[in-house]
Amino acid sequence: MELSSKAAGLVEKIAERDGDARPLADDVFDKVATKGPLNDMWRLTFWANCYCEPIFAALAQEFDVGRDEFNVLSCLASYGGSMVAKNVCDVTGRPKNSISRAVNSLVTRKMIKRKTNTNDRRESLLILNDNGRRLYERVLPVAVDRQTLMLKVLSDEERGVLDRILDKLMSVRHEW
Repeated sequence: MELSSKAAGLVEKIAERDGDARPLADDVFDKVATKGPLNDMWRLTFWANCYCEPIFAALAQEFDVGRDEFNVLSCLASYGGSMVAKNVCDVTGRPKNSISRAVNSLVTRKMIKRKTNTNDRRESLLILNDNGRRLYERVLPVAVDRQTLMLKVLSDEERGVLDRILDKLMSVRHEW
């Protein structure tokens, strides 16, 4: 079976690179993530993955805190200490079952309390307690440090522009 000219060129590039994959990887990234038809999606996904995955790995290893547990703690701490799980799902875009498992874990670990809504027993108010707040204060610097590292390339003016763009995109999130 004969290779297409594109595939043959790729095989040739791989053979010529003498162990250094960077030029080929940069070429692939450029064609897919920078100039491809879904370039915005790929760049945002890549950035988000490079931001989030090291944070979640560190939190799991150092603090035994998973992604969704962190999301629950962060939402509760940022919003004043209490909300329903649906609000956590709305803010994070995470599925209800993932947030539910995280809530159950945090309740079991005595990091949050769950108070059942007497008017609708399917809904519970989640309340961050002192143990949960202390844990959140210990894990937060991991995320803040990663954010700082990944955004340090931006000037103050560029950071302001990025904030305005993200705010504008988030303002229409209900249309998605």
